[in-house]
Amino acid sequence: MLTARVRNWGFWASDLLQGSPIRKHCADIETRLDSGMPSADRLEELLRYAVEHAAFYADYQNFTSLQDFPVINKVTIKTQYDAFRSTGFSGIRLHTMRTSGSTGTPFAILQDPDKRRRVLAEMICFGRRAGYQVGDRYVFTRVWNEHNRKSGLVAFRENAVMFDISSLDEERMESLRALLHRGRDIQCLLGYPSTFGPLIRYLEERGDGPEAFSLRSIISISERLPQDTREALRSRFGCSVVSRYSNQENGVLAQQCPDEDEFHLNTASYVFEFLKLDEDLPADPGEQARMVITDLFNRAMPLIRYDTGDVVVRQSSPSCGWRTETLSEVEGRRLDFIYDTQDRLLSPVVVCNHFWPFTRLKQFQFVQEAKGQYQIILNGAIGQYEDAPFVELAKGFLGTDASVSVVHVDQIPQLASGKFMVVVSRYRPAP
Repeated sequence: MLTARVRNWGFWASDLLQGSPIRKHCADIETRLDSGMPSADRLEELLRYAVEHAAFYADYQNFTSLQDFPVINKVTIKTQYDAFRSTGFSGIRLHTMRTSGSTGTPFAILQDPDKRRRVLAEMICFGRRAGYQVGDRYVFTRVWNEHNRKSGLVAFRENAVMFDISSLDEERMESLRALLHRGRDIQCLLGYPSTFGPLIRYLEERGDGPEAFSLRSIISISERLPQDTREALRSRFGCSVVSRYSNQENGVLAQQCPDEDEFHLNTASYVFEFLKLDEDLPADPGEQARMVITDLFNRAMPLIRYDTGDVVVRQSSPSCGWRTETLSEVEGRRLDFIYDTQDRLLSPVVVCNHFWPFTRLKQFQFVQEAKGQYQIILNGAIGQYEDAPFVELAKGFLGTDASVSVVHVDQIPQLASGKFMVVVSRYRPAP
């Protein structure tokens, strides 16, 4: 069996034979993150390239700043797909990144070879800051299928264990527990918070502590990691726990500091804008804002001022030693926001925070069906909690006139990707 050290050496030796492109990207990322170096040089170069090679941007030849370009989103790209494709990669094999469609708008983005190398370098650099090194054996928990499963060769090379979480029943939790127990060389756990919650409760019931595991890091992806889950993971495994904010279209956008709660933005690879929720004007620090990014490295399909659909809160300055822009909160997708009985917008964070005390729940999901009508779906509440406290709690932040029902189930289904929607909104007020 190849050791982590041998895999690490092999990876960098292979990169060296190709001219060290990934190592150079890593060095650039680390330098820019550590120094706070701006990316104005790369931005100008990217904008010039886009207006010359992508039809969508051809009318912006006389731009004077980034703000001269329009804010775009997934719908813009889908309806004018070919206009975003660069003419500069004829005959060059491009990589296609597909989104899962959990936002209701699945689509694909083309990436050129250098962009792929940059994304890999981002994962390496941010992995290091979480305690993961190239070659470390890691467990990746998600729904695995024919579309996303790594080949045996790739899994061997990456030292990855693909653990399927299509079901989160007791038998599956015991399988994951046993894997982490016996795999003393497993040093990283990668997955969704909706998996970590049930896992923590299962381990608590069996009295497992840090001495039972060998993990150095846990990296949470794709969904918001509740603070109580993060603290429980730290306590149960005795290792670094961070939440990574990334997407399929671009790459690693931000990651939590191991010792703090703030998210450090990947300003080495992207230019970030924070716009008000309902207009294309800058939001103030501490205010809920739409995350809008310009990808500095994807020339195959330039994405300038791309609205990710996520709502974040920008911090005025970091509280630790990283010299980057920071977020105090990644609140989630705008589509996941709900409305109280007076049609005031509420972040999904509000719902999650109110459910912290109910630690014996296996799962919960909060659904807004219509104006003033809500449903709380509970798995594991029978015999543990009465319905009334949940209804009373919900009315406290929704309004006393809210209509709230409680439904008990044995399992709340995940999306096909393995992600789990804690908050579901089926209502949008009239404009």
